[in-house]
Amino acid sequence: MIALDASVAVKWFKPGERFQAEAEELLNLLSGFRIEAIGSEWLPLEVVRGLKRAQQEVPDLAIEDSDIHAAYDAIVALHRCGALLEVPVGEVRALAKNAEISLGLYAADAVHLATAVHLGARLLVTDDHHLLSPLVKAYAAPSGVAVVDPQDAVAALKV
Repeated sequence: MIALDASVAVKWFKPGERFQAEAEELLNLLSGFRIEAIGSEWLPLEVVRGLKRAQQEVPDLAIEDSDIHAAYDAIVALHRCGALLEVPVGEVRALAKNAEISLGLYAADAVHLATAVHLGARLLVTDDHHLLSPLVKAYAAPSGVAVVDPQDAVAALKV
């Protein structure tokens, strides 16, 4: 089982992203039910935030509000069909609080980490420098969770 951070899901909808091909490969695997994947219930909202930010900061990407609505709907559809297990924040709130305090993470990052730990994910896939820090990796390791970027995730899943 893998857990996804929003930084990976944004790559499905935002052109020109680093590791975009790997993120799309992960999407194909999970939408084809070839891997078990989990994501926090905040995931669709974080994708909205990431795309809205990109829309404002990089107008040349031509991301329209309709694209953002469609991205949200696509993530929700993945949750609804069971391709991406939706984990309620309430289930991981205490773990997320502990990660915020121990690691100084933002709430959303702590929720993604706590989600992976709570459900025993093998990998937490992210392209967020906060989550890829050695401190976070060391925090997650005793729970059996490896924090990896999309490229390393795809390589690990092919083994």
